[in-house]
Amino acid sequence: MPGDGEDADRAERLLAIAAEAEPHLWGSTDATWMNRLEKEHDGLRAAFSWFLDHDRGADALELAADLWLFQESRGHAEEARTWLAKALAAPGAEPRSITRARALYGAGILAFRNLDDDTARQAFEECRAIAQEQDYIRLVVRATTGFARLALRRGDTREVRRWSEEALAIARERGEKEDAASPLHMLAAAARVEGDLSRAKAFYRENLALHRELGRMDTVSVELGNLGALAVLEGNLSEAEPLIRESLEIAYKRGDRYVAPYELIWLGRVALGRGNPTRAATLFAAAK
Repeated sequence: MPGDGEDADRAERLLAIAAEAEPHLWGSTDATWMNRLEKEHDGLRAAFSWFLDHDRGADALELAADLWLFQESRGHAEEARTWLAKALAAPGAEPRSITRARALYGAGILAFRNLDDDTARQAFEECRAIAQEQDYIRLVVRATTGFARLALRRGDTREVRRWSEEALAIARERGEKEDAASPLHMLAAAARVEGDLSRAKAFYRENLALHRELGRMDTVSVELGNLGALAVLEGNLSEAEPLIRESLEIAYKRGDRYVAPYELIWLGRVALGRGNPTRAATLFAAAK
């Protein structure tokens, strides 16, 4: 059919761009790849539909697995969930591959953030099983930490620690320093829920130092924000503000629309604590 060859070439070119971009989405402050994907977004949408319409489920799955973090960071989380669900169910996407595990992890995280815990649990379970079969430690650790996230939402801090400590031990045993991020973060979160702010702070600081060393600025931004939030809760506004501002600056440089609103809210809390409700209202409005 006329045009099919051109459409295939275009879809495959965009698939290659997404694959090249994906490793750069996880930590750099350089928004070059995020911005490029934003410019190509309409074409990427067309490519995803083309792969599904032409029974190329494996390619649709690869594209969805590569792009979900970009989509979430740039305010398209619901689109990412839809893509992942369609791709995971598509003919040709069934093999228990690392690509499928990556897509399942994304589906689990996005379901969790959408308060769909049953879907998240199922996704983390299948992701972990495939990752164990493939000996892909990064996803074993991340999916295991996903169970800790679900436990935290239930308020079961004992289970949070159990899953997080298991994930952390796996990461350290295999020498995967970068993969220690999520379990350390969850151990901090459990301590924070239990009211042990000094212990939470110690975990956040450990994770912050590790990821400054690794250059993983996405995690640096998150943990700076968490340390700033703890300082607000402790009433130490002079300590809180620079931490939150640095977190926000990194989020803006990365074009991260997921993290930035949280930091604006905490800056609003700082303004309230200093008796400036007008500024607080401006910051809260900017976070919407």
